[in-house]
Amino acid sequence: MLRLPRPARDQGGWFQQLVMFAVVSVLSGLLIAGMALPWVGLLTKGAANSADAMKNFPLELQFNPLNERTRVLASDGTPIAVFYDENRLYVPLERIDPKMQQAMVAIEDSRFYEHGALDVKGTLRALFVNQASSDVVQGGSSITQQLVKLTLLENATTPRARAAATERSYTRKLEELRYAIWVEDHLTKEEILEHYLNAAYFGDGAYGVEAAARHYFSTTAADLTLRQAALLAGVVKNPTSYDPTNNEETARDRRNVVLARMHELHLVGKHKVNKAMRSPLNLEVTTNSNGCVDSEAPFFCAYLLKYLLDSPSMGKTIEERRSRIYGGGLTITTTLDLRFQQAADDSVSQHVYPRDRAIGGLAMVEPGTGYVRALAQSRPMGPRKSLGETFVNYTVSERYGGSR
Repeated sequence: MLRLPRPARDQGGWFQQLVMFAVVSVLSGLLIAGMALPWVGLLTKGAANSADAMKNFPLELQFNPLNERTRVLASDGTPIAVFYDENRLYVPLERIDPKMQQAMVAIEDSRFYEHGALDVKGTLRALFVNQASSDVVQGGSSITQQLVKLTLLENATTPRARAAATERSYTRKLEELRYAIWVEDHLTKEEILEHYLNAAYFGDGAYGVEAAARHYFSTTAADLTLRQAALLAGVVKNPTSYDPTNNEETARDRRNVVLARMHELHLVGKHKVNKAMRSPLNLEVTTNSNGCVDSEAPFFCAYLLKYLLDSPSMGKTIEERRSRIYGGGLTITTTLDLRFQQAADDSVSQHVYPRDRAIGGLAMVEPGTGYVRALAQSRPMGPRKSLGETFVNYTVSERYGGSR
């Protein structure tokens, strides 16, 4: 197994530190409301545990749990839908292949394990280049500084805050460095790298390395190969330009830059690097659905969503509820029984057609518990009215997306 080199951490003497300082100076309860229960419980994301170690950060830099997608399951645990603003699945560092860790460190911050918050050599190099051009044209940020920037951007809730988080100025760099020094003093390198790999954007709607591995290669972060890891590490610098789904040749060239850097740092042998460089990208892109349209039970899914958005248990305001649903990383187990759903769909479709003037609908509610086991109707979900599609849920009341 490949291992990351662990040279002695260069803290520098007190004089160097002084010079540097001078220079840079949930489990949730059941919903009990409405005509029936579409779900029986939910779990908050496991990544929330990692936030405990970060809760005492400066107020300006709160490492809140990253936005993650929410999964909706049938009663037997089968996935039926996902909701997200950012397609992300948080994974701990031990579930990220060492080659992926090496590739990212090699190309983004090869002295990551040697320096503190600031890579003096890299920063001075960027400083001279930028000074010569009177602009910030070359980055010298360490992984820790990049993590700080990602976190500030993640926490930005207004256009002004987002503009400040992406500002290209020396003042902003100094502020980020101040935060980075604090982070380095309170988190281990492994914790910093874990959070960075989960926070980074890998292009084409994939946030974090796990979502990227699944999206581009239909695999997991734990099972990435050398060439796959190098490709993903290379994308982060410019997710638009290096997006392999749109710029295959550019992405391959960037991947090979990463591989060459890994060889230069003696992380991978020449034979393996040459073989990886000659290989095609071999993408196996998986498109992630988002919402109810592609669900096996689209109108049950829509009913559930309306139910949750209307429930005070999910938040005080509609904005808070939506944020939790689309970014809370919840796992929601519903009352849906896919066997009953299939039977209901078959029964309705055999008697009423999508373009018929009449509309057929069927709601299966379990006596005694009020659990909704299936919702079916003759008109499929979608925007194409000419095909009989609709977003109106004719099996429920208007409050939950139905018609009058």
